[in-house]
Order: sequence, then structure tokens, then C-alpha cells
Amino acid sequence: MAGMLVSPAATARDVEMRVAATAMPWNPGINRKMDFGRHDGTRPALVVGALLQQGSRVDFSASGQTTTVKDGLAFGPDGQQEFVTDAATGNSGTAFPSRYIEASDYPVHLNALMGAFIDADGRVVGKPFVIGSGTSRQVPEGAQAISMGLNDDIYSDNAGQIVVQVHIPEANVTLEPEGGK
Repeated sequence: MAGMLVSPAATARDVEMRVAATAMPWNPGINRKMDFGRHDGTRPALVVGALLQQGSRVDFSASGQTTTVKDGLAFGPDGQQEFVTDAATGNSGTAFPSRYIEASDYPVHLNALMGAFIDADGRVVGKPFVIGSGTSRQVPEGAQAISMGLNDDIYSDNAGQIVVQVHIPEANVTLEPEGGK
């Protein structure tokens, strides 16, 4: 490695994503051990992570509103504050996605924005997490993308969207010395 320079991350990539109120936070068909809801939602919003580097921290901030029923009360990215889901069963008789996060991150509210790091096949890597109006998370080994959606068990009657700003630090860049090795 003599003569090689490693430049610390000096720039980053900022991505804006729109997450539909009907978006599930990960695909429960691929992640059968993390099943939730009626499977009536749309695909998760994905940030494909060519720049995701194990151990780096990704920052999220979100705004916007969603409803749990068409023309119902609107809630921000932190969800409906009066309705805690945690590891509970919803009106569908199935779990909420919040069942699979670290219990230390409870309480989680209905329609809160959630995320998960996933591998190239869409399998959740590590534990899913609550994004809400903002959080910072460390990229686990094997993560290839970030999957986002809402914490609900019945998606087809939801409306609205959340706008998410994702700040992804770039990897360290290895520079060859002038003239080659």
C-alpha cells in the first residue's frame, strides 16, 4: 500500500424519495419471518445503495402527511400519536411491521415511516427501524439498498405521501499514485 492515498469521504449523495401511503416497508413475501398485514400494499420505496458502505451512517429526514383511511385525519411521518402499534396485532388480525424492530425503539405509531436495509435479493439485513421525521442509522454488513414504507397492517385504504431526504456518505476513495503502482 505504500504510495497509495486514502481520501476520507469529502462528499456525499443526497437522495429525495417519495413514499406513497400505500407502500409497505419491505416485501413480506421475500421476508416470510417478518410477515405483517394483509399484503395489500404497494412495493416499498427503494434507495438502491451502490454507495452504501458497511459501518457508515445514513441520515434520514422526512415531511409530508398520510391517512389511514381515505379523507381521514392526516398524520406526519411520526404517525398517529394516539395509536401505538409496537408488537400488537392490527385490525387485520396480523402484525404491524413495528413488531420486528428493536423493542428499545418503542413506542411506534400507526403510519409511522419505517425503513430497512436489504440485500440484493430484497431480504432484510439487520433489524428494520423507525425513520419517523428523522433518524440516523449505521449500514449493516450485506446491505445493498434501503427499503421504506409505512407501519400499517391495511394499506389499500391509505392516502398521501411522505417525502424523505436520504443523506448517504460516499465511500473512501483509494487513489493510485501518479504513474501506476
